[in-house]
Amino acid sequence: MAVLAKSDKYPYANSFSIETESLANVAIIHCSGRLCFQGEALPLAETAQSLLNAGNDLVLDFAALSLLDSAGIGQLVFISMFAKALNRDVCIACAPERVQYLLRLTNVASLFEFFGSVEDALESCASKVA
Repeated sequence: MAVLAKSDKYPYANSFSIETESLANVAIIHCSGRLCFQGEALPLAETAQSLLNAGNDLVLDFAALSLLDSAGIGQLVFISMFAKALNRDVCIACAPERVQYLLRLTNVASLFEFFGSVEDALESCASKVA
């Protein structure tokens, strides 16, 4: 498992962190904290873009996501559009109900498939490849 370290490039990204993990052609991005403000949301989008460019489908693990705002939603829309352009899938796993509600309210939920666990999301991705 690779950990994305916080750096001087993102001085405001101190309440959001991500860890990545790859299994075959699927990358899992474990998100933790508050996905708010551009300084916190941009590292997620850049990491997702890099993984998608490498030929991976994505599972965004939101189990430890505590807050989401418009900047975070905007980056999720970007990730979805970028993935579609590359013919890749992006799933969201373990999203708290309040995050799912906000994504439904903003009509962004329709861009993603939601799963109750990372394992279920991985199983779905694996079945699409087979």
